[in-house]
Amino acid sequence: MKALHELIEIFSGVDHSLLIKKSLHNKFILSTLKKRFPKGLKSAAILLPIIDIEGSLEILLTKRSTHLTTHAGEICFPGGGSEKNDTDVSMTALRETKEEIGLKESDIKIIGKLPSVPTFTGYIIHPVVGILLGSPEILIDRSEVESYFTIPLTFFMNHKNKKEGLWETNDIQLPMVEYQYQNHRIWGATAMIISLFCDRLRGEVK
Repeated sequence: MKALHELIEIFSGVDHSLLIKKSLHNKFILSTLKKRFPKGLKSAAILLPIIDIEGSLEILLTKRSTHLTTHAGEICFPGGGSEKNDTDVSMTALRETKEEIGLKESDIKIIGKLPSVPTFTGYIIHPVVGILLGSPEILIDRSEVESYFTIPLTFFMNHKNKKEGLWETNDIQLPMVEYQYQNHRIWGATAMIISLFCDRLRGEVK
């Protein structure tokens, strides 16, 4: 298990300016996205929150409200689309996190970023990794979030819990990552971001 100080050391010294350039390395996916979204992908950011619960490092996730028109009931990270007043992706992630689960900027220590993840819904998601300080009070916005929960980092670090396959959309086959934890199905961009995070911890992604 990685201690908090080890996480900080792993993410320190990373040139985050290169992460977006490295994220779209798959030329086939990039060309497909350009055809589907000729005006470009919309920028979004999420916070991948790490919390220390009695010595266990855990990832905090949310479940979207079931009445939402898109991705209803799905498991995701707090986050959303960038706004004009956001100075960078970290500001977007922090703003959205406060709106959705009530965590203030002072509750979170940003330690780094992960390669950006493009989606076939027209977004480029910029993952921001943060440690929750102390025991902050979480107040969810019921209009967006149904509930939240945590999963031990060790679960995701275990290769046996990672399911990989292909997902077909519009006659295009795309690589898919999925995790099943108790009654929670974690897939899509959320699972891909978790996979990238675990790869970084193992030293498989720079």
